Amino acid sequence: MSIARLIGIDVPRLRRRGGVAMVAGAIAAVMVTLAVAFAAFAGYIALARRFDMETAALIVAGVLLFIGLIALVIARQMLKRARREMRAAVSSSAIMAFAPTAASMAARHTRLAAVVAAVGMGFWLARNVTRR
Repeated sequence: MSIARLIGIDVPRLRRRGGVAMVAGAIAAVMVTLAVAFAAFAGYIALARRFDMETAALIVAGVLLFIGLIALVIARQMLKRARREMRAAVSSSAIMAFAPTAASMAARHTRLAAVVAAVGMGFWLARNVTRR
């Protein structure tokens, strides 16, 4: 049994979801990049008809920079929220609530802690040997 399983995290499910999400995210990133590039080029062409070429290029670059900064601020806020949620999930799990108590008991009762650790390792090894 892994530590992630003790905390309550289903690693295989997260791995499957993460793989699908990464592929979809990569495809979406490429498509959005192409769309922004073509939109910027179209905007440049439209502005170049009205202004000189250098001014049109600077206007397009400024707009893209502004949009990029807004996206960066949004991504930062989402990352902060995800960190907060992960911290709350880990701190509210039963194993994390019991860990300080178990550590203080193990410090006071070292022989008992050694026996419990040996028995736990024995069960874990027996369970994993039968799987293979």
